[in-house]
Amino acid sequence: MDQAAFNASFSLPIGPGVAYPPPPYTYRGVEDIFIAYEADPAGVEALLPPGLTAADETPVCIAWGRWIPFSAFGPYHEAYVMIRASLDGETYLYQPFIFTDNEIPLVAGREIWGYAKKLAVMERSSGGAGQPFGEQMLFTVERPRGHRIMTMSFVADRLFDPAGLEDLPVLSTRLIPNAEPGPPSVAQLVRLDVEAPMNRSADGTPKLWTGRASVTMDAQSQVDPWHLLAPTRIIQGWFGVFDFDLGYGKVVHDYLAEGAATGVTNGAAARAAT
Repeated sequence: MDQAAFNASFSLPIGPGVAYPPPPYTYRGVEDIFIAYEADPAGVEALLPPGLTAADETPVCIAWGRWIPFSAFGPYHEAYVMIRASLDGETYLYQPFIFTDNEIPLVAGREIWGYAKKLAVMERSSGGAGQPFGEQMLFTVERPRGHRIMTMSFVADRLFDPAGLEDLPVLSTRLIPNAEPGPPSVAQLVRLDVEAPMNRSADGTPKLWTGRASVTMDAQSQVDPWHLLAPTRIIQGWFGVFDFDLGYGKVVHDYLAEGAATGVTNGAAARAAT
């Protein structure tokens, strides 16, 4: 491989087997169940990186169950939780957990934006032929199969005005370990702004509904501790259909630059020094 071919490689593996090309990445007809709720302050505090605080006196989280029928990465499911959090006076949706069932968006999400993705088993169902309880959508998350991490249910009781939705940037921690003992090679907070136009019905009505909703964090898993963000009170649930493109993010805080000024190191470096 010559230098020009190497320079043209965007992601591993270098050369013709690249996992994914540069952004933007197209998503169309994405179907989301998302439920806002209040959570325990101690659990939220345990998951926010330095510099972030809960944006609300009683912390507010949003659980997401997502079905992607078409994207640049193919079709797949995702599940994640967002925390309304503040950094330098601005409010974000900070993402401590996210699951997917597709390999390529997993590696792209981790490497580009720092999304803490793991593979999991997700299923979405509702009443159909021969199935009772047809008014409810159900989204389940298991890791591994049979070990339920989260359950979401939603009933589309009525249409909802999209103007009533809060539009906040997403924030994530991009952490890449060092190949040698010492501080990580990358430690950043990354912001991503996404415009997500609502799909519309044939009569022009936005495809957005609100209604009765529930979310439970079913397992007390030390491997996937989503239970730290278990709901204490459900606020509201929605179901919507969206289009969007994912582009590059923006680094809003660099922990390594801060560490160089303060002498802060990570645990691995501290152990290596003893």
